[in-house]
Amino acid sequence: MSDPSLLITRPTTHDPALAPDGRHLHYVLAPCPNTTTGPSAAGWRDLGPRYRDGLLAELERRGLHGFGASVDRELLVTPVDWTAQGHAAGTPFSVSHTFAQTGPFRPRNLVRGYDNVVLAGCGTTPGVGVPTVLVSGKLAAARITGAPRAAGARRRPPVLEGQSR
Repeated sequence: MSDPSLLITRPTTHDPALAPDGRHLHYVLAPCPNTTTGPSAAGWRDLGPRYRDGLLAELERRGLHGFGASVDRELLVTPVDWTAQGHAAGTPFSVSHTFAQTGPFRPRNLVRGYDNVVLAGCGTTPGVGVPTVLVSGKLAAARITGAPRAAGARRRPPVLEGQSR
């Protein structure tokens, strides 16, 4: 696994009812190439299980000893599944999901050559996921409306062409 960024969540920490007593639910998100730059969707049918095995070995190497052996049920989602759901290039993440496409490295929310286009969403800064997409919307709104005003501050009317303050 050449890209070491992994997201592991355990929602049963806060909601034990999501799994049987004494068990936990884990969600592991690992980067993989999209079907344009990497294996085709058909190729992922064979590659998916091997990628999963490599991921479990990586988790064990990182200290989650016994993780693979403790898996009782699993759902492996690969670019095959995302392609079947209509996601371009077999990815729900817009731009490549690699370190070089995260946070501040993602494309800016301004479009070169246009002064009236501002982008929001997972394909621009700061990145993918619901929290960061909400931040993206907030950043885009700030670009359009200007910096937030202090509570109770009055907005000055715009200066029209040919007028001065």
